[in-house]
Parts: sequence; structure tokens; C-alpha cells
Amino acid sequence: MRIQHWGAALPLVAALAAVSLPAGAMGSMYATEAQAAQACAADPVVWVDLDRGRFYQKTQSDYGKSKNGGYTCLKAAHADYRPGHD
Repeated sequence: MRIQHWGAALPLVAALAAVSLPAGAMGSMYATEAQAAQACAADPVVWVDLDRGRFYQKTQSDYGKSKNGGYTCLKAAHADYRPGHD
């Protein structure tokens, strides 16, 4: 099938892009632990490994270790990811 009108395909492309990441992945991830700590206030900061779909607390050995991940608040992580295990 050949698409002759790209305008008709753009909503489909946008919808597919929206489902490629978990709901909170883009809005609540931080590059540094300090940024996350400031945003999270009293909520603990966790590391999310996006490849595994798991989050790790500061006391766990995989905290901050993966190349594809970021920091976020514990409550936000619980909504989209599974807890990591040591």
C-alpha cells in the first residue's frame, strides 16, 4: 500500500509514538539525582532502567548503573515500572 497523502498518516504516526514509552517516562525523568530530589521533595528518588522496565532504590546495587535510564520519584516509578531485585 502506497500512501499518497502524508497528512492522513501523521495522526497514526503520532499515536504510535505516544504508545512507545510508558506514560510517565517523558514527563517525570531527570538526568541527575539532584534534579529529581528537588522535584520529588519528600518522595524518595529512584533509578529507572528503561531497557528492563524496572526501578531501583538507592540501596540497591543497580541504582544508577544502566546506560538507558534516569532518575524519578518513587510514586511515579510505581505507576509505570516494576520494582527491581538485587
